[in-house]
Parts: sequence; structure tokens; C-alpha cells
Amino acid sequence: MSSVYWLARSCIAVAGRTPPRVRHGLASTVTSASYLGWRSKRLVTRENMAKVLGLPASDLRVRRAALRSWSNYGRTAASLICLPYLDMLDVDARTYDVTQGMTWQECVQLAMAPGKGAIITTGHFGNWDLAGAIAAREVPLSAIADTFKDVRLNTLLQGHRRDKSVDIIPVSSAARRVMQELVASRAVAIVADRPVTRQQGVEVEFFGHKTYVPIGSAALSVKSGASIMPGYVWFAPNNRYYIRAFPPVFPEPVSNSTERMREIQRLTQYVFACQEEVVRQCPTQWFMFRRFWPADAQAPAAQAHRGGGSLAANAPPVRAGRRLGHPRAWPRVMGRGRDQAS
Repeated sequence: MSSVYWLARSCIAVAGRTPPRVRHGLASTVTSASYLGWRSKRLVTRENMAKVLGLPASDLRVRRAALRSWSNYGRTAASLICLPYLDMLDVDARTYDVTQGMTWQECVQLAMAPGKGAIITTGHFGNWDLAGAIAAREVPLSAIADTFKDVRLNTLLQGHRRDKSVDIIPVSSAARRVMQELVASRAVAIVADRPVTRQQGVEVEFFGHKTYVPIGSAALSVKSGASIMPGYVWFAPNNRYYIRAFPPVFPEPVSNSTERMREIQRLTQYVFACQEEVVRQCPTQWFMFRRFWPADAQAPAAQAHRGGGSLAANAPPVRAGRRLGHPRAWPRVMGRGRDQAS
């Protein structure tokens, strides 16, 4: 494993001194080649993209979007490697806030207001590491992250995040540490869109189809009383970024296990309704290369989906917005399905 560490260290040093256009192009070429040569991942990516676009997996538009998502993923991977070299003031100057009704900072302040901390959820969308670095300049932040077996490699890569004021919580000790962070009125960032089995997770509707996702974020919210605030950063044209936060939602009191599971489902559905909004705006920046929907999943909302309806423009977010006094529901700020990073 030491050879991997030295290779990573050398690549980081070289990448940090390479013009962004060059390193992004090289990384995108590598990930695109991986897509073309990895049949099982290629088919799964097309299957996921077909659900998002509402088209058959064989459609040329689906195949092009799937390839584009792997190409865009190369840029995200290159950005993580070069995180130490980012000037955050320069990032601020190149970031458009497309949050609706308020600024993203006001969303964070609203989430933190009760003094119970906040759970900031995001997804494998855009640039989640940069999202953490941006949020950490506004609020004390820890993030749950996978660790590497090679201690030196783990220290190197996690150190990039810590250098941007993002403390790291290993997945292995996440539950206890998250509770400690919330009690201390800190924010905790969680990448929430990991598909699981029916037995492991909770059912949500995403792009008109049922799937199952972890209960962790919502369960911690119910237990601690902390708010949940979805937020995302993704690539915009001309080497710029978009940032969007959604109004926080607060857990309701529960008195038994049935109410607890109902509340967990409500909060989790809100998270994925918000994520559907941003994925609709730029599908090719959602990097989901594992089967996200069960093969036998039904589509109770398929009719609404084909008609262009959006979960995040309907029940869960609108109800939450009204409960929080948000001035309006959130209209889409960009064209549906458009690749804004190109």
C-alpha cells in the first residue's frame, strides 16, 4: 500500500501545478475510458439515467448522458485531489447562489437557530467536498467519510478536508460522534444517497419510482432534535459553480416506534425530494454508478413523472416550507435536464 501512497502524493503535487482545463480534461478522459470498458457499471449507469430522464435505457440520449456523467465525475475526482490548492475567496467569487427565497447562508442560520446543531445532507452530485469546504466557512462542520486502510494515504487525503476546516468522522464510529457534534451545536455533513436493501433502509419515492435508502440522517435528527438541511454545489459553465441550499426541516416529537418510523420516512422523503430538484437541473452531474432502484420497484407516480411533475415542487418541500414560514415554494431556476457544466 505504500506505493499507492507515494503515487497519490506525486499525482497531487503534479495536479496542483497543472492548469485546471488540462487536469480536468485528463481526469475526464480516464473516467470516460473506465465507463466504456466496464460493462456492468455502464449498464447500471444507463439504467439509473433512464429513470432520471424518463426514457428507455437504450435511448441514445440516455447513453450520451450516462457517458457524460462519468466524464463529469473525472472533474470531481480531480477537484478532490486539488482541494489543498483551492483559494476559497476565489471560489466565492466564482459561485452563483441559486437558493430560492433566501441565501444559502440564511438557510444554514435557520437550521442552526434552535441550538441543537444541524444535519446537512448532500449527494453524489456535483462536488460534495467543495460543498463541505464552503459550508465550513459559515458554520463549525464535521463530515462522515469512508477511511482508507493505508494510514498514510488516509491521513493525506483526509488532511485535505481538515485543511478546509472540515473535521472527519469515520463511518465506523459515526453514530456516537455525530450525536456528540450535534450536542455541541455543530453541523454534520452526510452524503445520503446510498442505495440499500428494503431490510436495511426506508422507502422513498425518487423520480416517480420507489427505492430504499439509509435511515441514518433522519434517525439522528429524530433522536437529537437537530434540523436537516439539504445542500448542493455543482459545476457551472466557464469554471464556475452553483450552490443551492433548501430550507431546513425539523423533526416532530414521537412517542412510539410507529411514530418514529413515520417521522423518519417523512424526513428522508424531504431530503430526496430536494435532491430530485437539483438532479433534474443537471442529470449528468449525479454520479450514481450502483443500481439505485430495485429491479422490481413499482412506479406509483410514473404518470406524474412523465407529465413533468417534480416531487420537490410538490408535497414534501412545500409543506416544510410553509411550516417554516418560507415565503414561497421553489420554482426551478434552470431548464430541466440541461447539462449546465458543459
